[in-house]
Amino acid sequence: MHNPRLKALILEVVDNQINDNDPVTTKETLNRLVNSGYEESKAKEMIAAVLIEEMFPALKFNQPFNEEKYVERLNQLALTPPQDDKVGRNEPCPCGSGKKYKKCCGQ
Repeated sequence: MHNPRLKALILEVVDNQINDNDPVTTKETLNRLVNSGYEESKAKEMIAAVLIEEMFPALKFNQPFNEEKYVERLNQLALTPPQDDKVGRNEPCPCGSGKKYKKCCGQ
């Protein structure tokens, strides 16, 4: 993400979800990712990426936020442990977003 202020705000939303335990899946996903070997900060960034993707249609098309889809995407997030190999810029992002690494976590 290019805008550090926006990134901080989105990560604050993730922290609030974890602290408030709402939805419960956010905290469960964080624990699952950390137990799989991801650093906590990286795991929160992965959760934030999913949150942004689910917020986009709500903001752009004035649709209600689809919490069920958000929870489903969190449950699918990084079901495989992180690899120590370096990810190439044009390879799929290991966070599971489906984007190229350079357009996702590699920014």
